[in-house]
Amino acid sequence: MTKEVVDTKEKILEVARVMFAEKGFEGTSVRDIAKVAEVNVASVNYHFTSKENLFNEILIKGHNECAQGIRDFVNEKDHSLEELMVYVFRYFLERSPDLVSIFKMMMSFKDPEKLIKKGKGTEDEAFGPPGGKLIADAIIKEVGANIKDEDLHWGLKTLFSHVVHITIISACCIAKEDHPYSTHADIEKGIRRLTRVVLQELKMSSK
Repeated sequence: MTKEVVDTKEKILEVARVMFAEKGFEGTSVRDIAKVAEVNVASVNYHFTSKENLFNEILIKGHNECAQGIRDFVNEKDHSLEELMVYVFRYFLERSPDLVSIFKMMMSFKDPEKLIKKGKGTEDEAFGPPGGKLIADAIIKEVGANIKDEDLHWGLKTLFSHVVHITIISACCIAKEDHPYSTHADIEKGIRRLTRVVLQELKMSSK
């Protein structure tokens, strides 16, 4: 595949991500995407075959990039679960416009379960969110291998969903010096605190 072809595909992906987030799946046509991306409709169809496949590939791309970012951090050195969750917050915050647009896209699709099934990376197949297995491994390391699957998934979902939620809220409105307890430093303290609470609960359940 030539560089020109790769660049065209990436341009279509970026334009489509923004348009899907703004207008939703139903409100965005392949013709609209092609016009803004300054390519012809045939080019969009060549790379993605359908609007649904294009939509899905954007989600998969975002999922895989996020998972790789978390994997790179984990591979640097031995991190605690607290450090990992704070890093996930910082990683998401740096990419908050992309995160917001991805969530807008998912909310606009009428059959998100279909996309979720297609969009998982193989490493996260059993855990769902990007980097899910890495976070699960970090939980197991601190709680112990005898942790129940139900408890493991609860801990993972509790921590990950909180970080995603607080990132979006922080990026949109509350990360201001004059807003009590809402600076990034305060938010990170809260993430560490929640992580300790979750670990304490999991350790008690595993006894």
